[in-house]
Amino acid sequence: MMLNHWDILSGCVLRKSGRKLFLFGNVLHGVAIVVVAGWAMASENPLREPATTSTGKPAVESSKRSAARPAGRPDTGKNSGIPFDPVRANGTIFEGWKKPAVAMVITGLEEGYLEPCGCAGFDRMKGGMARRASFIEQLRRDGWPVVGLDVGGLVQGFGRQAELKYQTLVEGKRKMGYDAIAFGADDLRLPAGELIAVAAGVDGKPSPFVAANVGLLGKPGEIVPRSKVIEAGGLKIGVTAILGEAFQKETHNDEIELSDPVAALEQIVPELKRKADFLVLLSHATVEESKQLARRFPEFNVVVTAGGFAEPPKEPQWIEGTKTPLITVGYKGMNAIVLGLYNDPKPTVRYQRVPLDSRFPASPDMKLLMAGYQDQLKTIGFAGLGLRPAVHPLAERNGRFIGSAKCESCHETSYAIWKKSGHARAYETLTKTDPPRNFDPECVSCHVIGWHPTKFFPFVGGFESQQKTPALVNVGCEDCHGPGEKHAAAELRNNEAEQLKYRKAVVVTKEEAKKQQCYSCHDLDNSPEFNFDKYWPFIEHREKD
Repeated sequence: MMLNHWDILSGCVLRKSGRKLFLFGNVLHGVAIVVVAGWAMASENPLREPATTSTGKPAVESSKRSAARPAGRPDTGKNSGIPFDPVRANGTIFEGWKKPAVAMVITGLEEGYLEPCGCAGFDRMKGGMARRASFIEQLRRDGWPVVGLDVGGLVQGFGRQAELKYQTLVEGKRKMGYDAIAFGADDLRLPAGELIAVAAGVDGKPSPFVAANVGLLGKPGEIVPRSKVIEAGGLKIGVTAILGEAFQKETHNDEIELSDPVAALEQIVPELKRKADFLVLLSHATVEESKQLARRFPEFNVVVTAGGFAEPPKEPQWIEGTKTPLITVGYKGMNAIVLGLYNDPKPTVRYQRVPLDSRFPASPDMKLLMAGYQDQLKTIGFAGLGLRPAVHPLAERNGRFIGSAKCESCHETSYAIWKKSGHARAYETLTKTDPPRNFDPECVSCHVIGWHPTKFFPFVGGFESQQKTPALVNVGCEDCHGPGEKHAAAELRNNEAEQLKYRKAVVVTKEEAKKQQCYSCHDLDNSPEFNFDKYWPFIEHREKD
């Protein structure tokens, strides 16, 4: 049977906590989960949420302050002392739902975001392979046959680390049981050999990839199928994927052969319609192009787009002039959207956005994958990843890095304030994460002296390792004030003009710190609740002229 009738009921009960919903980067934002089912089954909540009652309310009230809250600390964030309740913060899920028969788990645009960094408190962050795997496992444990789909965009950028991330993310999807994965524009910037290596079938199982208009070292269809039919829950689900024209212009890979998405779908859709009951288009394209394809091919029951806002909407979005819902996955795997199809008494669809937060425990399998990825980074090393030190923009004026300990003798008060701050223990947090991340450039860059905080490469004379450059571990004076070699040297010489010159060279005003330094690391990715004016008093230090 072809399922063309859609009645959408919202299954989302979202409690607003009064704080803004910030998005963390690095990302996997937006796991969209589309639940498509045959016949409605038992009336029960399909997910057993940790720390909640069957109605989705918190089992333990956690809004009261903890007596252990450090005096004088800000009232929010991981140092507030307030136990974090993910359900209270992010809302209940699946209230009043009956169990559908098939769950299509749709993800995309992870952009290399394997797991939350934990800088703002891991329990307060959303997303990650480990939580997504637990969510999918809960669906299966509750009797939901799962069909896993991904609209592509697994990595961002290129280079050896991006290749390792791609391998890790694809292997994670294999373990989670994904059935169809599309290629994204950034994915296709990787070498074709790397793509073929992960796209190939394993242990007699077919490739999980699908691409209507993307060919690896040849025409589309030669390496990965152009479409596939997945049987689950009494339904035959037809899936195909395209790379949109706008994104094709960003690929820049001579090893990849691309074709027109409309021409490709004209060849595929008629046959797919004959074979399947329910058609899904994974459209790695802009929202507008995805809508145009939906209007051109009304046979698709669902169109998933790689465009849209960073946060998936609470309510279903419809494509004007069609009966087709447009599913947006957001960015970096932090939420899920579930469409549940019922026949009670007529086909009805319910919609639910699911936050992948700490209500879902970490999957042991995914933690092992993450540990393996970090071990690879450690073995390869920064040089093996292709990272080459660049000259610091202030090197000519300020000299080289010398480490925070060199500042103590002249700046005792400022040094004491720094020593009590979290900045002085920044590197330690990387060594104590599970698994440790002190060999990951994307983490190291904001936890040591002498790295570019947003481009993830070292400066000449910057941190190399805890063994080689112990004076440069942790976030230190020179991360904000710039290299201190010439300033320190001038203070040992009896030249007042020179001393004044280099003192001025390392001065940072509050306005400069707010505009430039602090937010380079305390961004929406890593410190979603960061408020400069609230935190500034705890690290502010002044020196007499």
